[in-house]
Amino acid sequence: MARIEFKGKLNEVHNPDGSFAWLYVKVPAITRSHCDMPAFRTHARIGGLANSDLFPAVLKRHLAAMNVKDVIRLDAIPEGVNVDCSGFLAKVTINIA
Repeated sequence: MARIEFKGKLNEVHNPDGSFAWLYVKVPAITRSHCDMPAFRTHARIGGLANSDLFPAVLKRHLAAMNVKDVIRLDAIPEGVNVDCSGFLAKVTINIA
């Protein structure tokens, strides 16, 4: 299974009264360095475009279809996304089916 991995800082959002609302992780601009390229090259749908200049646009479109936008809220994690908060930085893994 093809996957995208990156690390990011956990950020907090607070309500106007100062109480805690939710945590989120910012999604960086996804490039080939975030991707498991051997798995993407053998992927059924994306494999033909893995070595082309169209690959970043294909990734962006696929992530938008999975509802992965600029941030990933930890109270509403999209399907296929795993967030490991056990370390200093949160490790985010996005599985591309």
